[in-house]
Amino acid sequence: MRTFMSKPLFKNLVAIAAFAIVAIIIISKLNRIDGQMREMTRTGKRFSPAHVVCQFDYNPEWDVNISPELVTYVNVITQQPFHWLAKGFQAYAFESQDGEYVLKFFQQQRLRDKSFRTNPFAYVFSKEFRDKLEFTKNHREEIFSSSKLAFEEIATESGILFVHLNRTENLLRGIRISDQMGQGHKIKSDEASFILQRKATYIRPTFRELMAKGDVAQAKRRLDQIFDLLLTLAQKKIVDGDIALIRNNNLGFTKDRAIYIDTGHLTKKSDLDVKKQMDYEFKRRLKPLYDWLRVDYPELADYYEVRRRAIIASLKTDNEHTADFASIKE
Repeated sequence: MRTFMSKPLFKNLVAIAAFAIVAIIIISKLNRIDGQMREMTRTGKRFSPAHVVCQFDYNPEWDVNISPELVTYVNVITQQPFHWLAKGFQAYAFESQDGEYVLKFFQQQRLRDKSFRTNPFAYVFSKEFRDKLEFTKNHREEIFSSSKLAFEEIATESGILFVHLNRTENLLRGIRISDQMGQGHKIKSDEASFILQRKATYIRPTFRELMAKGDVAQAKRRLDQIFDLLLTLAQKKIVDGDIALIRNNNLGFTKDRAIYIDTGHLTKKSDLDVKKQMDYEFKRRLKPLYDWLRVDYPELADYYEVRRRAIIASLKTDNEHTADFASIKE
């Protein structure tokens, strides 16, 4: 026997559904207006401490092993003033007064989630909105996990002294900074996600300065430091997902070594073949450096090529290692 919904009940359900749709539209519009108002009241592209306040829930995967001695050391270093250095895609960078260190505060507005609560209408009806939400989440996970990896496994090779990703309480002292307009701010570092890193000079200016002084020997040593850095990372099974190594100034020099300046795209690859990875580094990621040297400093380009061949020749692929091991067993 067929049953039918009563007309009053049907009308009530239709009214409830219509009310829900209207409510979603109204909330969505209010959120959009609120966002526009916040955007209008922002001071242009000026830095604000609110841009670096961490809004995420505690994540145990972002914890790093930090000794009390290291915390004390960091609190001492960060009591000197820091002034504006640059703004990248991921972070605001500030240089210490003594020129030895750089603080990189992650841009929280680029990493914050947009969810059902912030825009329910778009969340329900827009796949593009949900895709952006997923991208932001993955981007944040990549940056934070990469920063933790750099601190824990290649602190020397990255120049990273300290990483702070989760919010803390009464661990760190406030940091005084001045923005790009010279305006002073005090950052509650317990509430921010940031990296403390040694200051490095970029590759090309370093070579230009050395060659202008005629210090070819030191320029060649600097090339070797680049090769040593990439070889060390390959041997530690760490790879960088950014192919534009030279164009994006991902590498730099401290007083006695090359370091990874940008540590936002590092991952561990347990099955990495060191020889194949170094061949890739020379042929793809370091090629812009070689092309530049060949035009401006042919003598260094020749040295680059000699060292490239020597390094590749000194390495064996995993297959070659397996063959050697098999011959030993026989």
